[in-house]
Amino acid sequence: MSQFVVIAEHPPQLCPTSNDEIRKIFLEGAGQIPRLAEQLGINILALRVFGPDHVIVAVVDSADIDAVRTFALHSRLMQWNTVKIHATFSLDEAVALVEQAEVIF
Repeated sequence: MSQFVVIAEHPPQLCPTSNDEIRKIFLEGAGQIPRLAEQLGINILALRVFGPDHVIVAVVDSADIDAVRTFALHSRLMQWNTVKIHATFSLDEAVALVEQAEVIF
């Protein structure tokens, strides 16, 4: 399993606190997220909303990025947010990579 960070950002006019249609999508989708993640083989480690910043952040375990992309689509996050999905390294993995890299300065 790999860990991915999903960052979803929306403008104020697409915020569930101000847009009635998005509010419906958000409230309906929020209840379906755990089941959708399970169906896609995704383990949600954290799912946080930065309210005033109009940002949603998820940290997930998944076998591959395609499942995470499918999650962003089927959860409808892509319909009202710009969604970025980042593969991450553990600290130990990052240390090993740095040790392998040739110094340039």
